[in-house]
Amino acid sequence: MTTGSASPAPASENSQLSAHFGGPALLFGAYLFFYSWLHLFYYFKTFGIPLVSLDISLYFYLAFAWTVAKQFGVQALAGLGIGAILYVALNGGWSCDNRHFPYFLHRALFAIFLIIGLWCTSVVAEHYGTLQAQQVRDGGVLRPIRLHFDEKHINDFPPELMAATTSKDGGVKEAVLLIETKEIYYVLVQKVLMKTDKQEQRYDSFGTVYQVPKKQVTYAQIDVPNMSRKSDTWSLEQFK
Repeated sequence: MTTGSASPAPASENSQLSAHFGGPALLFGAYLFFYSWLHLFYYFKTFGIPLVSLDISLYFYLAFAWTVAKQFGVQALAGLGIGAILYVALNGGWSCDNRHFPYFLHRALFAIFLIIGLWCTSVVAEHYGTLQAQQVRDGGVLRPIRLHFDEKHINDFPPELMAATTSKDGGVKEAVLLIETKEIYYVLVQKVLMKTDKQEQRYDSFGTVYQVPKKQVTYAQIDVPNMSRKSDTWSLEQFK
């Protein structure tokens, strides 16, 4: 005869928290990856750069998707929350209903839910990817870069890559770094029409993207702008 209290029976798999929310977490992680890939695809497409030519690592897509979701703020949280609730509801109805027609209906609604989610994700990614590229073309987003070449390659590239130049109409051609890979700098050169009494400062709609091999560059110089300092105290304004 044994004494002492018996050990409790282990919880079933269906009663575990991961069984209910592991699926939604995996699904929305896939949606975030899908969004970030499309966002960057349309962003670099504006500059004529194929995304497949960039050696972007897998973890960057997930980190980039989260930063974009943070910019959306409450809207992103509301969308993810509503999607998670719908997923749990449809998945629960699918697994609990053994009747033929409701079972088929739950499967159809779940497929429609996935298709609508993919379509909405692609539309939002195309819009904001193109919008981000337009903001770069409007200027003031990326930092200027100056490349210094070896003596044997200094005449192979336009002077705008080495220093800003002035055009006859008073504009300034400057180079900004779009992205760099292990082997190549992707640099955008665009003319800036400076502010005068007759016009506001604006960027010319025409620009040129140069692919500069790193092995031909001695070093790159990027200016770090002055930034406002962060305080040690936390406030709600930092989360808006």
